[in-house]
Amino acid sequence: MVRKTKIESIFDMARAYSGRVACSRRKCVAILMKDDAIISTGYNGSCRKSKNCGEDIPCLKDIHKEAPLASYVHCPAVHGEVNAIINAARSGVSTIGSTLYLFSSAESDSGEPCIFCRRVLINAGVYDCFYSNGKGELGHKFISDWIESENKWMEKEQYDN
Repeated sequence: MVRKTKIESIFDMARAYSGRVACSRRKCVAILMKDDAIISTGYNGSCRKSKNCGEDIPCLKDIHKEAPLASYVHCPAVHGEVNAIINAARSGVSTIGSTLYLFSSAESDSGEPCIFCRRVLINAGVYDCFYSNGKGELGHKFISDWIESENKWMEKEQYDN
């Protein structure tokens, strides 16, 4: 038997943990690691102590015919990446210099964090991010790449009026 890589093992855990996600559209699990130890986890879902959209009530995005990944107007979910950072903060653990591993069950995209979550990861001091989609495709970005992209976007936006 061949020993799995660390990355394969982490994504195996994330896929297993995705069974906790109530969302009927997409299951995302984030695992934050630092110094080869898990410091926090999170998954997408309604805020604590509220009803679970997709489980306790029907999916609000489905009811309002909201396109996947296009808008979150009718979605009560807190994203897995944000929940992992919040859970670390609730435990008094620093996310500075950590690595995020993000599993998404969606097969329609890369599995890379949305722009809002990228900004949260930047501000949380996360160093880099590995992500995987429902097809098992793996990607990796350094947070500094997203900072550079953010700066380029802002430079472009100032002239696109």
